[in-house]
Amino acid sequence: MSKTIWITGAAGAIGSALAHELSGQGCRLILSGRNESHLLSLADTLEGETLVVPGDLALEGTAEAILSTAQQLSFIPTGFAHCVGSTLIRPLHLTAASDCQTIFAQNYFSAFYALKAFISLQLKAKTPAAAVLIGSLVGSAGFPNHEAIASAKAAVASLAQTSAATYADKGIRVNAVMPGLTRSALSMRLTGTPEALERNAKMNPMGMVGEGQDSAVLIAFLLSDAARWITGQIIGVDGGHAHLHPLPKI
Repeated sequence: MSKTIWITGAAGAIGSALAHELSGQGCRLILSGRNESHLLSLADTLEGETLVVPGDLALEGTAEAILSTAQQLSFIPTGFAHCVGSTLIRPLHLTAASDCQTIFAQNYFSAFYALKAFISLQLKAKTPAAAVLIGSLVGSAGFPNHEAIASAKAAVASLAQTSAATYADKGIRVNAVMPGLTRSALSMRLTGTPEALERNAKMNPMGMVGEGQDSAVLIAFLLSDAARWITGQIIGVDGGHAHLHPLPKI
């Protein structure tokens, strides 16, 4: 029987690439996000069975409602990828408390609510399951003007690792993927023109900016049975940007 995977933030660059990857592998998909029309457009391009259940995951109760709807329609996920996110590039002294709260709601609390609902479902089912949360390079490496978003993404990584520890003996695996700069609607300010793309690529050890597919293939692997002994890991997909510091070219 094919796996059923729940993808949140499914219409984004990473979420949509993951949907195509998993659909091509024969998985049944539950696609969630705030924009129903974007989700339906994505679903039209996919193979196999797909269920669109929109909702704002940053609101408490939304995740449970989505999974309840999915179960009623016989879509019971054993895999979950949380690809919801937003960004804010602003120094701390110019960041309003309300802005920081919004960033945490959209990035951390959306992950908290969705993972909690998914794990609660798996505990009742008593079946092996896997979840992947999407953090960010900025959550594990110091970048200026990223105080709010870096803190939220670091919290997402910690949520994945501690949840992995709590539920390892229940057969529930949880990992986090930390992408570097990836071309998407969110990153248009940094990747939206050839000049900006070239400038940001030069700052990467591999001289590249990522695509959604770069993270999607790793997430798909982590959700698969081939990764059955991998949990509690925080894995960068960033061309080495978080850890490598090449010598300047002269």
